[in-house]
Parts: sequence; C-alpha cells; structure tokens
Amino acid sequence: MNTLIIPMENITEEDKENVGGKAYSLSRLRKKGFNVPKYFSVTADAYRKFLKDSGLEGQILLEISRKDFGKMRWEEMWDTSLRLKNLFIGASISNEIENEIISEIAMKYYQFPVVIRSSAPGEDSVNTSFAGIHESYVNVRGIDPILEHVKLVWASLWSDSAILYREELGLDIRQSSMAVLVQELVEGEKSGIVFSKDPNNESHLTIEAVYGLNEGLVSGDIEPDRWILDRKNGEIVQHIVASDREKSVRLNESGTSLEKLPAAFSDKEPLNDDEIRRIYEMAMFSEKVFDSPQDMEWTIRDNEIFLLQSRPITTLDDKEKSWYISLKRTFENLKALRMKIENVLIPKMISDSGSMSQLDLQDLNDIEIADVIIFRRSIFQKWDATYTKEFIPFAHGMRFFGDVYNEKMKPSDPYEFMDLLTNSDLLSLQRNKQLNLLAEMVRKDNSLRKRIDSGSIEGEFANIFEDFMELFGRSSYIEDKTQMLKLILELSSHPETEVANSKDSQALTKDFLYKFDPKERSYASELLDIGRASYKLRDDDNIYLGNIEGYYLDSVKEGKQRLLKRNIEQNISDDDVIKALRDLNYVPKKEVLTQENALPERFMVRQIQGQPASKGLVSGIARVIEEKDDLFNVRSGEILICDAIDPNMTFVAPLVSGIVERRGGMLIHGAIIARKYGIPCVTGITDAIDIINTGDEVTVDGYLGIVMIQRK
Repeated sequence: MNTLIIPMENITEEDKENVGGKAYSLSRLRKKGFNVPKYFSVTADAYRKFLKDSGLEGQILLEISRKDFGKMRWEEMWDTSLRLKNLFIGASISNEIENEIISEIAMKYYQFPVVIRSSAPGEDSVNTSFAGIHESYVNVRGIDPILEHVKLVWASLWSDSAILYREELGLDIRQSSMAVLVQELVEGEKSGIVFSKDPNNESHLTIEAVYGLNEGLVSGDIEPDRWILDRKNGEIVQHIVASDREKSVRLNESGTSLEKLPAAFSDKEPLNDDEIRRIYEMAMFSEKVFDSPQDMEWTIRDNEIFLLQSRPITTLDDKEKSWYISLKRTFENLKALRMKIENVLIPKMISDSGSMSQLDLQDLNDIEIADVIIFRRSIFQKWDATYTKEFIPFAHGMRFFGDVYNEKMKPSDPYEFMDLLTNSDLLSLQRNKQLNLLAEMVRKDNSLRKRIDSGSIEGEFANIFEDFMELFGRSSYIEDKTQMLKLILELSSHPETEVANSKDSQALTKDFLYKFDPKERSYASELLDIGRASYKLRDDDNIYLGNIEGYYLDSVKEGKQRLLKRNIEQNISDDDVIKALRDLNYVPKKEVLTQENALPERFMVRQIQGQPASKGLVSGIARVIEEKDDLFNVRSGEILICDAIDPNMTFVAPLVSGIVERRGGMLIHGAIIARKYGIPCVTGITDAIDIINTGDEVTVDGYLGIVMIQRK
C-alpha cells in the first residue's frame, strides 16, 4: 500500500498520524456528509523520506544542535528558521515522491488551482491546535509550483513560531514531522469562521464573515461582520457590524490580492438569515462528530457552503507566545504599520524629545525635579511599550522580504537579501561618521589633543562637537560630554574604520525584480521598499527611544546629585530618589548584597559555541561590558564582549576588532553593524559576560561561530 500519497477517500483511522490532524478531520466530516472540497495528503512518511533522500536529516540536526532552543531569544529563532528554510528551498524532491504527487495531480487536479496547507501530526488536536503556526498557500497552479510549495509547507515545520510552540509544549523537536494537504481551491463569494462555542461565553456560538476569501479575515487585514447566536436554538443574540466593508481578498494570476469591494456590497451584510442558520447547524453537527467544540473555516459559492477545515477550540493562554506569534505580519499590515510609524509615531517621539530639551533642570527646586522624573519616566515607559507593540512587529518587514527573496532567488547564502537593504542611511552610522570627522580633526592637530586632555575645547572643533551632542549626545549610555571626548581621543589614535563594501546591491536588486512577471514587478518593488524601511527603522527607532530615555536619566542624575549633598548614596532606586527629593526626612535603605544577587563567578571555560554572525577570524584582548561606563573604557583593537549592541552604543564599533554578544542571530543590530564594518562577530553565547574576563586573550571565529579564550 502506498503511504506517500493518500487521496481523501482512502484515509482511514490508521492513517491519522500519517496524514495529520487537518486531513484526518476533514476525512471524518466528509464521511458524515459534509461538503468538503476534494483533496489528497502528502503524508508524513513522504516528508521523512524527503529528509533522508535529500540529506537534510543530518543538516537539520546540526543546526538545531547549535544551542538549546529554550535559551534562544526570538531573534535567534528567526535566524535559525531562516537557515533551515533555505535548506528546504535548495533541496530536490526525489523522483519517487515527485512521481506520486504528479500522478495524483494529473488525475484530478491538473486544471484546478489548489490550496496547499499544513497537516502535521498532532495539529488541530484538542491540546495542540498550531493555529496560525504553519504555512498555507492559496491559488497555486501547475505541477512545478505545487511541488515547490509542498517543500515550503514542509519547511514551515521549522518556522520560528513552530519551534517556539513545540518548545513550550515540551514536544521533542527532533521527532517532528509534517504532512501536507493539497486541496481544490473553492473561490467563494463570501467566507468566514464559526466557533461552535464562544470562548468568552459558553452559551453562545459566534460566526464571523467577510466578502471574498478568508485570508483577509484570518490575517486581520479585514474586519468581519460578527453574529452572536444562542447555542440552544440558533437565534441571533447580537449582530456586530463591521466598521467598514471596503475590501475583500480575491484571486489574481499568481495568488491573492486585497482589492476594493464593489460599492453595491459595502452596505450589505455578507450573510443572510438562511446562511446563518445553515452555518449554525453545520457547526453544531461537527461538534457532535468530534465530541468537542469546533473552530471551523468555510466559504460559500453559488449558495453552497463548503467546509474548509475544522479543529477543536483552543486558546493561547501564554501572553509571551501570543505576542511572539503576532510579530508575523502580512504585506498589507506592514504597509499600514509603516505609515503609522513614519507619519505619526516617530514625529511624536521627536516632538516629545524636543519638548524635554527645552527644560533647564538647574532652574528647578527639589520637588519640581521629582515631578520631572515622574513625568519623564511616564513618557519613556509609554514609548517603550509602543516600541514593543508597533516597532518590533515592523521589523518583520525585513524578514518578510527575506522570505520572498530566498523563495524566488534560491541563494546559497540565506542572508544575501541583506545586501539589498543596506542602502538605508542609518542614524547610528551617521553618528559614527560625525565622530570620525571629529577624530580626524584630532589626528591632524596634536595641540587640539592636548587641549582636549586638559578639558579645554574651542573654535571649529567645539562648534562641531556641540552640534554633534545636540543631535546624538542623548541616550541611556551617554551621561556627559567628557565621556564622548574621551571616546573621540581614543578614535583619533586608531585609523578610520571604513564601512565594508557589500555585494553590488543594484545588480542584486535588478535580478530580484526581473524574477517577477511584469504585472507583479510593482509589488516586488514595494516589498523591497518595505524591507528597506524596516531595516532602517529597526536601527533608527532605538536612537529616538534612547534620546527619550536619556532625558529621563538626566533628571534622575540631577536628583541624585542634589541628594549627594545630603550624604544620600547614589546606588538607590528612582522611586527612592523621588521620595527623598520630596521629603527631607526620608532616608533610603541601603541595598544589602546577598548570595542571591552577588556577581557570578567566572567559569574556567576555554571554548564556547555560538551563532556565526559576521565572517572573519581575529584575536585580541577582551573588553567585557557589564555597566554602561565600560563602553568608554574600550581601547582600539579590543574584542567587545556584551549582552547586545543596540544602536545607542554603536559608536564603539569603529574601535573594536571583534564582537561577541549574548543575544543571537544574523538580523540583530550588533550582527548588522559588524557586517557593515567587516568585524568578525559571534552571537548567541548566553554566558559570554560571565565566562570571559576583561583582559583575557580571545579569538573570535566568525565563520564557525566559535570563541576561544586564553586566560592570563
């Protein structure tokens, strides 16, 4: 019996693990009389055979063994996922599997567009829904595109969100497998979902509907009409009308697109009473079949309801996981988010920062300083939350572009797409150019060096320096002008670091755009533009946020200096600063250093493995960054060891010869800057600042992701 391909009519209970939850559920419902579009399963056996035939089995094991997933941050998961997905894109399906799929397509699906969905074992079960975790592809036509998209669904088993979900469920990632459901596409006039039991009210059933395909509803790009029904009798309890009915998802030549809804439908509800009644009955019957409440997807064409999938209702209780999954955005959502960030959020951040710069703290009394600390902290906390909610998700634009680029271009280097994004003039690099200009003035004028050493600056240098501090001298890392002058002196003793030349981005851009049909080229160009904006904003938004945090910390510093006159120690919390400024009799308690919060002992480790982030091999003396003041002790040629390089500390990059970071991934800021300057970099070493001491001789291997330590 063939176990690589199983048509829907041949699926039995014994095939459940082989065809996966989605395909098995639809098979059961079809046998109960539900109207299910025809489909076949490319089984988990086929997936496992593909891994063995292609040699991917060993390569995947190597990648997932680099580091414990439980210790990875989301940037590292993005990175690992990108490399794994590229392995699938570059691999070939064996003739045996390919012939089985082609044979099934030729018999029943050759003239039809299809939907290609994941159907992993365990997916759509009571305990593990995997809703929104794996990929689905709509309107795929032709044998070669179907084969290619089957591989992409297989690859989605190793998406960052899928890795995270399995990790949190305690599933063994090494035992994961993937079946794929290839289903005839039904282009409905209206589509939606139904929860047979509303998660928020168990006496209700909920229906959501939109015009066109379901894609816009699921992605959140289109607001649905919503009906709340009484589960007992199907009577409508409430109809929540969509705020607008302006768009719908329709098929185009190579996929789907978000299009303007004809005016005749904008004032008309997607569903009539008869359709609502039939969907209610379908949902309640499905619940009886599975003996559990169901989350179902359906579409209506020519008054006929087609059931597309049905799974048990589960909820995402974990807020971190829910937030993480929300990072993945659609193209339309990214466009809207970009407009909001560029036209509303960043101008408001600049405005808030500018208003704080107008205030002279020296003119205020102690109580007024306390009020300023409270106010500035609230502003910083507001923008810090906005950064998490709005700015971090927009970073997905860079990765979204990378996915499309890799699928189209199939490069051997999964990060080649970054060379198309680096045209953006990052604020952090503009700052470094200005620093190098100041350093060059010192290189050419030894008397200027002596004056700076003595604390006296004047003339052209002083004017340029003041302009620099006005633009870039405010962040959580920079406390005063003396620190920056110290850094400039160190830079001046070091040859100017040139930004490394990347590949010919114009040629890469042209090759990418011409991979698309002329009708799709404008989409490809817009997608590239989104990627570049995402790349730039991922850096610049940290600079703007750092400015706001800098003003907040300025007010705290002013408060502490005033308290120092009352012999109150500086190592106190901000809340203690506020209380002491307001109350002359308040004395903060000293922090007692206990065994629990004592600094960790250094480990006597000689070699550590991380993620290769920027190519090259270099040896040098380690400079461990544990406090922000350590940045200004960096000397030319040292190896920077830190938690992470954010854009507010990039000014040290031209000095160092290598970088080692606790956070990991090729797409984090430190890795991007390292590649910009051609500095070897290894990321994702969790205990880097605990294992390595300042003064250790360190070798950084950016090719293999290895750091070697020689102790003094």
